[in-house]
Amino acid sequence: RGVIHYDDTLQRWQTFWIMSMVNSQTAGWAGRTLNYGPGFSYSESMSAHNLLHAIGIAIGLLYGLLLMMFRPTRYILYALRIVPRPGEGPGEEFTRNGFFSLHMEASTASGTFYGKVSGTSDPGYGETITYMGESALCLAFDRDKTFRPGVYPPSVIMGAALLRRLRDKGCQFDVGRAPIAAVAIASDQGSKKEK
Repeated sequence: RGVIHYDDTLQRWQTFWIMSMVNSQTAGWAGRTLNYGPGFSYSESMSAHNLLHAIGIAIGLLYGLLLMMFRPTRYILYALRIVPRPGEGPGEEFTRNGFFSLHMEASTASGTFYGKVSGTSDPGYGETITYMGESALCLAFDRDKTFRPGVYPPSVIMGAALLRRLRDKGCQFDVGRAPIAAVAIASDQGSKKEK
């Protein structure tokens, strides 16, 4: 798929998502470790309101990354408060009012499967804290005979045990044979992202 494309399942325009570079490598690593097979591949993108919005996001992210690479332009972005300085982050209200909705589509030899993962706070600060805390507790208390010591993706080391912990904390994980409805993005929620 291209950097900008239309998703028939979600019926939305999709564009480049900055975390896809890291997430694709992690998913590929898990797939190789769990022997998903040589045909396994993973990619992700971010939903946009329309084609123009998708183009704007892609251009903004690419130029933003370019400007962050050089010290003078990076400090200008800090001074203008376009980008937070290291150690700064969003306020409690922003974190509390954020959300994310990750929609997945998996094509296999036996058919197509759909998944959805969603959270009720900012993905970068609210949900990440929950995921990290529950991962630490899982590593400390939920080891069993399937535990694999070493450096692996979370799905390999903790798998179902971490999934149970996250569900207990309100994180939602759904899988089915039919597309799972997307979360509507209200026009006044400009700070909320959907992947």
